[in-house]
Amino acid sequence: MNERRIGWWTHRQQRLGRSGGDPQAALRDVIGVYSAHPSAPLTLHARSPSLDAAAFRALPALRLPAMRGSIHLLPAETAHRIFRALPEPAASGVRRLKTFGLSPQRYADLRAAVLAVATDPRTARELRAQLGIDGELSGVVGQMTREGALIRVGARGLRSNELRYLACEIPDADRDRSLAWLAGEYLRAFGPVRRSDFAWWAGVSATRADAALAGHETDELDDGLLLLRAQRVEFERVTSPRGMVDLLPKWDCYTMGYPLAGRGRFAAADVVSSLYDHRGDGLPAVLVEGRAAGTWALRPGSGVAFDVNLFEPAGAKLKQALDGALERVRELLA
Repeated sequence: MNERRIGWWTHRQQRLGRSGGDPQAALRDVIGVYSAHPSAPLTLHARSPSLDAAAFRALPALRLPAMRGSIHLLPAETAHRIFRALPEPAASGVRRLKTFGLSPQRYADLRAAVLAVATDPRTARELRAQLGIDGELSGVVGQMTREGALIRVGARGLRSNELRYLACEIPDADRDRSLAWLAGEYLRAFGPVRRSDFAWWAGVSATRADAALAGHETDELDDGLLLLRAQRVEFERVTSPRGMVDLLPKWDCYTMGYPLAGRGRFAAADVVSSLYDHRGDGLPAVLVEGRAAGTWALRPGSGVAFDVNLFEPAGAKLKQALDGALERVRELLA
């Protein structure tokens, strides 16, 4: 199977080239985005031409643990299904409380106290001051967010990560049916993919992944890649995103959507390692016509200025397109 065609298709399905319509539609189309600032707004900015700071803050979305246990910004209407599909193992909660020296009774007491004051969004500093506790608080709010008793509320600034916490009740949903729905969403937005790709992305066992994928009508392409059958005709007709320059932030959902074997769709083998740090976190990437052409970063302490490292020198046309993309990022973050 032509890896370039797969890359063109997933570039389109990821709504890159700012082709995703309004910000809410863009978020829904990519299932969810990593919640940290400025990654969350920049991920959506790469997909929506109408995203600005006000539109980002107005998004009907929740920050909850999701794929591989990472905190994601999720569409409000589907957040509960993703959360319920991927519950944290009980043993992880036990280890967390032990790490913070919290007995079950102490945790229950502090949990009730946090719920009593978090009826409006509160920062960790405000919770510490109101409750008169310090070191234990991180363990308490961490456990409560994993249980779905608290949600994280983003900071006002798009570059700030001073979270606030708010008491909530996440609706229930059947775990296995929710995972089957999520598997279909992954096929739609990230396919064609291997069964092992979905297991890795969702952070579930191969057994659960296979069961979730089994209910979807797919065509198997070369090398075990599954494509939704309903997408096959459009897939065969897809064309190159010619002239397109995309600036993907750290932890973009596209670069974080596949294990190593699936990344050839957007990066050549000799550069793919340059797009990830030693922990496996996706670094800010420059895509040119859907392929990785370099990395970029906000320059520390510079207001909104950038460092760009292209793998090959840019011609005049690419430089103009890149400058335009950087200027749009500057306008968003300024």
